[in-house]
Amino acid sequence: MADVVYLIHDMLFSSKVREVAKTTGVSVQGAREPAAFAAAARDAKLAIVDLRLPIALEALDALAAEPGSGVRTVGFIDHERTDVMDAARAKGCAEVMAKGQFANALPKLLAGLAAK
Repeated sequence: MADVVYLIHDMLFSSKVREVAKTTGVSVQGAREPAAFAAAARDAKLAIVDLRLPIALEALDALAAEPGSGVRTVGFIDHERTDVMDAARAKGCAEVMAKGQFANALPKLLAGLAAK
């Protein structure tokens, strides 16, 4: 079981998540498709979704349908995509951020998990 599960295909952002996780002592696991993401996130403390992906909203649906999953979900996307931001929130994504905001907030997000 990983502390953090992410659905990110962008190598820059996925490597950033892994790098910050390593420095904070948090375990991470990547997923490539919605069902695997939802299954892996079942016991995680945090699920991260790249909302720029065409499968992102489907992944949030899969996560919501996963029995017993109450994982905190954070999504990120380009700041002008307010339509996707609203759709993600409607599907249960607790926090939706612009890419830059997410990159800046990531160390604090993961450090908070390491303390728990």
